[in-house]
Amino acid sequence: MTPIVVGIMYPPAWDVRPRETYEADLASLRALDPRVEIVECRYVEDNQLRTERGHPGSASDAGLRARAPELTPDQREGLARVEVALVADLPFDVADLAPNLRWVQSVAAGNGQLVSAGLPTERVAATTAAGVNGTPISEFAFARLLAHFKGHRELEERQREHNWQAVFGAQVSGRTLGLVGVGGIGGEIAKRAQAFGMTVYATRRRTDKPADHVDRLFHPDDLHAMLAECDAVISAAPETPDTVDTMDAAAFAAMRPRAFYCNVGRGSFVVEKDLIEALESGHLAAAAIDVARTEPLPATDPLWDAPNIYISAHCSSDGRDHFTGVFRLFRENLAKYLAGEPLRNAVDPASGY
Repeated sequence: MTPIVVGIMYPPAWDVRPRETYEADLASLRALDPRVEIVECRYVEDNQLRTERGHPGSASDAGLRARAPELTPDQREGLARVEVALVADLPFDVADLAPNLRWVQSVAAGNGQLVSAGLPTERVAATTAAGVNGTPISEFAFARLLAHFKGHRELEERQREHNWQAVFGAQVSGRTLGLVGVGGIGGEIAKRAQAFGMTVYATRRRTDKPADHVDRLFHPDDLHAMLAECDAVISAAPETPDTVDTMDAAAFAAMRPRAFYCNVGRGSFVVEKDLIEALESGHLAAAAIDVARTEPLPATDPLWDAPNIYISAHCSSDGRDHFTGVFRLFRENLAKYLAGEPLRNAVDPASGY
């Protein structure tokens, strides 16, 4: 009986669940088919390299290739055997290093690491974890939106000062929220926004079919028209050549004066100097970013000192629940793979996501 070797490759420190929970997930994979054999062949890159490899065009960047960690003999041996892999980072040209590889499942919603590794190919399918983080990230983004409108930062300042002075926030009900990207994350944000009585607009390439919890769809070419109609805008778009630098000076100028902006998608989506200028001028009332073009964000970066900005270190998801969702998706996709059925969240080389 020829084994189906499944490689677990993502950074072990990311899975913060109890070891017995992880072992139970592995057992559930083995239960799908007696041929399933699981090997751990972890491959981990540093945060900065990981971020840069997520950008379009990184596969051909000689400088990034030179910074990739050298594979150990154990890693090479594992890659030589794996047919299926659950990954975060991947070596460049992984298809050449892993001649038996047929499918890679990412633990992340984005596909930048997959594409930079040369995937998908005719031989190797690639799938993402899009949708797994929809609930926690939407909760985080909406919490940022509420904190802004309800004046939480000002309230905390009054508390630190021991100053019993009222700060009256504004209600979000009746306001308009714009979503740039209405996939797994954007759809969950839309659901929460409508529950709070907001009108929801969103961009999507297909505008001929309605989207759940969205009142009006705009084509990406009409982004600026949508921005002008919104009191708050949240970006949750994938990173593709078409989305890099979308939120530039012109886009921020198109937003309503004193609007709120939040980005929980990809750092390359925003021209950061233009965001700083929009905040400094007062055109934007506030902004929240959970992602940056360079991660970790250097301590000297001017973003830290921009007025009325909320910054978090790419932590809008929940590591505990995330991997439970990842293994649920991986198990579902592994069952499909074994049955020869189409995989969920397959990367489309034509669209870039």
